[in-house]
Amino acid sequence: MIFIKNFASVCVVGLLLAACPGRPSGGDTDGTTTGDPTTSTTSDASTATNSPTSTSTGAADTVEPATTGDEVDPSDGSWEVVVDALPFPLADVHKLTVGRREYDENFANRGVVEVLFDHEEETITVEIRKYAVGDGLDVQNLDRLSLWAFAAPGNPVPHPDPATDCTQDAWKDDCSIYAYYDGQAQPIRTGMDFRVHLPTGYRGRLFVTTEDNIVEDAWPRRGDVTVHDLCSSGEILLEAGRANVRMCRDLSPAPECPPADVQACATFPDGTGVDAWAPDCPCDPGLFGQLLVRSAQPFAANIVVDVPDDVWLNATLQNLEVMKPHDCKPQMTDCGPNCQLDDDDEYAITAEFNYPSPAAPAGAGFNFTVASGACTGVSFVEPGAPSGQAPDEELRGHVKLCSGCL
Repeated sequence: MIFIKNFASVCVVGLLLAACPGRPSGGDTDGTTTGDPTTSTTSDASTATNSPTSTSTGAADTVEPATTGDEVDPSDGSWEVVVDALPFPLADVHKLTVGRREYDENFANRGVVEVLFDHEEETITVEIRKYAVGDGLDVQNLDRLSLWAFAAPGNPVPHPDPATDCTQDAWKDDCSIYAYYDGQAQPIRTGMDFRVHLPTGYRGRLFVTTEDNIVEDAWPRRGDVTVHDLCSSGEILLEAGRANVRMCRDLSPAPECPPADVQACATFPDGTGVDAWAPDCPCDPGLFGQLLVRSAQPFAANIVVDVPDDVWLNATLQNLEVMKPHDCKPQMTDCGPNCQLDDDDEYAITAEFNYPSPAAPAGAGFNFTVASGACTGVSFVEPGAPSGQAPDEELRGHVKLCSGCL
């Protein structure tokens, strides 16, 4: 009965969606600017600032951004280390948030987010890269942007309790990494990219949120997300960017279950595995992993999730574009003999990989939900591109789950 309750919650998320190389020397998860930034898989990113006004298949974003009439002059800074190998105690840290949407005219990164699990030691390193798209005043204002990293509950404030500062002594549980502007209102043509290096042994939850910066139609800077060797649950929300998420090769169906118990479940009941992952094995069903990667309507994102080919998982891939037919059909590759694929709806497909035994609850294991809100042409420029060039454009809205493709 415990598993049924847990799995029902996974189904609810799915139904809602359906209805609606090493160290140097990349969330608020709701779609509004209010509320607790650590909650939310049901909000609609269309409420965010600078939402596109059209999702017509094959057409470029028809956003009508506010422009100044001046020539666009982008300025990208260099990556700078702001937290350098700070202790990150794995026994104490169980949740981390990187990036959020604008709140109270502040705290919006509007940029690239990279999260790399490449520290063998229990340390964290954080890099930032500031950018501006505009005149000299916007560039000068970059000095007012800085890292905000606190384990402060609720919505962010400019000056939280110093005791919650995560950059002091050792990293803290439930810490958030945001961009902070020291001024009355964060300029809309500025933003900050994040690159976060984490321990390979981290098994806590990861929440990532980022937005696009399309205030200048001649310089649309998308919020791309890269996560490399994630071994745990989380949520990744973006707009019309690209998300490349590579899961670790030793991914467990239940990342937060102790390794000894995972082994016992895989060989349950007597070491033979004849009843592998039966509900009464040592790992509580509530510890099964869950990862949501999504751009909500009306945003079209390209999303790739790379999973190991030997882990028990269930995956749902969707494109939520309402104007059909279109060319953004989800792809589920490497679904071999030990895979049950349901592709009756070519725009919403599901599969169960490596079902461990008849005693295991069907539909459990590590659950992946990957969704793009639309299928449309998206214009974009890469960070650091020289000024004066025209934006590139490509069809976005493609979602893919594969093994060994990233």
